[in-house]
Amino acid sequence: MPGWLHLPDLLVLLVAEPTLVVAYVVFGMVGFGTTLVSAPLLAHVLPLSTVVPALALTDFVASWTNGLRLGAHVVRKEVLRLVPAMVIGSALGAWLLFAVPVPTLMLLLGVFVVLYALNGLRPKAPQPPLAAGWAWWYGGAGGVLSALFGAGGWVYSMYLLRRLEDPQQIRATQTAVLTISSTIRVGLFLVAGTYFNPALLLLVLALLPAMVLGLYIGHRITLRLDRKRFLQVLYGVLLLTGGSLVWRVL
Repeated sequence: MPGWLHLPDLLVLLVAEPTLVVAYVVFGMVGFGTTLVSAPLLAHVLPLSTVVPALALTDFVASWTNGLRLGAHVVRKEVLRLVPAMVIGSALGAWLLFAVPVPTLMLLLGVFVVLYALNGLRPKAPQPPLAAGWAWWYGGAGGVLSALFGAGGWVYSMYLLRRLEDPQQIRATQTAVLTISSTIRVGLFLVAGTYFNPALLLLVLALLPAMVLGLYIGHRITLRLDRKRFLQVLYGVLLLTGGSLVWRVL
């Protein structure tokens, strides 16, 4: 085997494979959340500068697969409203990913996941529809979080839930937005030279079977499990994983 070709470490795979299965079960059920679930655990065995580009590639494959299946129900005008701000936000987030020290990134990710989980567990009253101009705020914030942590899907979801009423349109449009977001992220990391690292590409190849299995299980569960109850369990898991990451850094 050539000297530059390094297979992923066994410990990394023992942590990453089951973690990715669970993460893509979540993705298959709610359409986002891969990095929120997996990154706090993967950050214990891999640097975030490896985790985020690797998950960007697996998300790219997963979102394109879902996008082909749901494309007929996409509300294209909402996608077009979000894309310009997503591009700007993604460029800023990609720069921050390589400019900010690793311990600081780990702490920020942990705090971010904990706050997200606490917000999800908090009871919420129905909210009024959003004006179209808010696409710049939600698109930009989602772009930054997507490139920085691979975790912008929930931001786009918040926007679309207050712009659209048809659940099928919401799911399809969110999938289209995430497809574009993952394409932007992969493009930025490609330009930055991140994917010229053979070890990173081998890691992604090793994780693809876990991604496929997780998506399959997630799609099957959506036919049987109440989404509200599932999300409560998900937020509880996120609270624990995010808290563990903060504890490790501090």
